[in-house]
Amino acid sequence: MLKAWFILFPASLMALFAACAMVFWPLGDGRVSAVEPPDLRSAPKPYVAVSNTYVAPDPPDVSIGGFDPPKGVPNYEILQTNRSERNGARGMTLVVDTRAKTERDLTLVARDIKARYADLDSVSVEFIDSEDFLDYRGGALIFNTAAGAYFQGFVYGPPNNKGYLVNAADQ
Repeated sequence: MLKAWFILFPASLMALFAACAMVFWPLGDGRVSAVEPPDLRSAPKPYVAVSNTYVAPDPPDVSIGGFDPPKGVPNYEILQTNRSERNGARGMTLVVDTRAKTERDLTLVARDIKARYADLDSVSVEFIDSEDFLDYRGGALIFNTAAGAYFQGFVYGPPNNKGYLVNAADQ
């Protein structure tokens, strides 16, 4: 009985598959070829064509803030510089090593860097302490001209009349 079951079961499955193939074959749309591309309709036309006519205005050529170096600046060292230029504005990114921690001290360093790089439009500064395993101290955005403020991403003009923004890291 067991031997007959092993023979009849696969035979009945094959008969069932053959019957299904004969019933469903005429209902199909034919062969599908991976080599021949299918017929596609064209893309629909857009209902409204949108065009942008906004042209960014050129920022005025004015200096922002004072450029005199302050007194009592904490010691610092510029570790890395990276120059860049965009839309006629010249900028620089600096990595500065300093022991200064407070926003007041970092502001003095930023003002000294502003005086040192007065010929550039924009300076971006990251303050670190290399003696404390590259401890992040804060950052500063220095914009010497209106084009420098636009270079930093202030599209509506400089955020203040000092020419710099300083942010000390939370300790």
